[in-house]
Amino acid sequence: MDEELRQVAHGCSKLGRAAIIPDDVRILSILPFPALPLTHGGRVRAVELALGMARAGGHVDLACPWHPGIPRRGCQHEAVTIRPFVFAANLLPKLLGDRLVPPLFQLSLQPYTVGPRRLLAQTRLYDVVEFHFCAYAAWMKRAAAYTRVVYAAHNVELDYALQAAGSRRGSAFTRRIAALERRAVQDSHLVVTCTEADGVRLAELYGEIGRFEVVSNGFDAAELWEADPPHGHEVREELGLARDELVLLFVGGRGAQNRRAVEFLEHELLPKVHRPARLLVVGQCTRPRREGRVLALGFVDSLVPLFAAADVAVNPIQSGSGSNIKLAEYLAAGLPVVTTPVGLRGYEAFADIVTVAPLDEFAEAVQSARGLDGRRPEVAELTWTALGGRLYDIYEQLVDRVRPPALPRPG
Repeated sequence: MDEELRQVAHGCSKLGRAAIIPDDVRILSILPFPALPLTHGGRVRAVELALGMARAGGHVDLACPWHPGIPRRGCQHEAVTIRPFVFAANLLPKLLGDRLVPPLFQLSLQPYTVGPRRLLAQTRLYDVVEFHFCAYAAWMKRAAAYTRVVYAAHNVELDYALQAAGSRRGSAFTRRIAALERRAVQDSHLVVTCTEADGVRLAELYGEIGRFEVVSNGFDAAELWEADPPHGHEVREELGLARDELVLLFVGGRGAQNRRAVEFLEHELLPKVHRPARLLVVGQCTRPRREGRVLALGFVDSLVPLFAAADVAVNPIQSGSGSNIKLAEYLAAGLPVVTTPVGLRGYEAFADIVTVAPLDEFAEAVQSARGLDGRRPEVAELTWTALGGRLYDIYEQLVDRVRPPALPRPG
């Protein structure tokens, strides 16, 4: 660590007081996007795994860009402390959007100025620092000199960038993404992926990985299992859905693969469904609207009422990497699920309780899909609490319970 960084670290007294807990593994989770609200899968995975590790006994802080929805000095989100930072590059996705220039590319343009130095200085107070996504890959080696560094890979970012916009491998954007992802993989002590296939693919692209672990995506058991669900017919009435309509539910964020899925469902699948049917879309994959056979709600605080109202959950995803959080939530809700083989990635162990169909057979599969007759599916291993506990065990092994001496508490 250079002398300036040492001086900045010495001044981080507030964070130091919170982070010094000698009996627990101290974890700093760094996210290049605001952590709240939980509007897309990347935020959900980062926050829910952090909460799961805290429930397992870890001390977890989550550092992320500040935005007006959270206090400038940070806040407590259940057992996790959210510590916002302000970088100039945080504004770029707001200004440029995400359709033409990948957000990770934009965020990686942040120079190593005072803000990043302060963030990096804080890492020496933790046993494990996990970097979600690869936007800040250029700084991981600095942190790795003083603590265990983890690359928390949500996707194979190069493949995701290529698929999202039909980019060529040689474009400036994809070359930059590949360089960032390579550094993230090579400069970390551990890579955590959503699926086994992602770990294999990263090794294929960037050479042998020293160590990688798979921690799946999951669902919130407190929301889906521990509360009494509303009556489906009452929710349908509130939404204007007829009792005799076949209600197809799709949940998706802003990713291009989700937008394409909505287009398929609306323009190709619905015309082939030979009975009254309605497509219920939740999330930022399309604008909120009520048009013809489509009811799009946008972001909602809870999916539980919509799971109660739906007849079939669908996942006609044709591209992407990582795994779809929506599929774990569909399974936990006990809905009949129809998915493409790509949409099942990461959840192959549950193939016997879903219907897997290519797009040209999707309409037939949707109309013949059957549920579990009221039985709760055996997917307890996919709760965020279970997955966070597994990740915490992995981190305990990573640090091997060998810690640097506790820093003195500031006076």
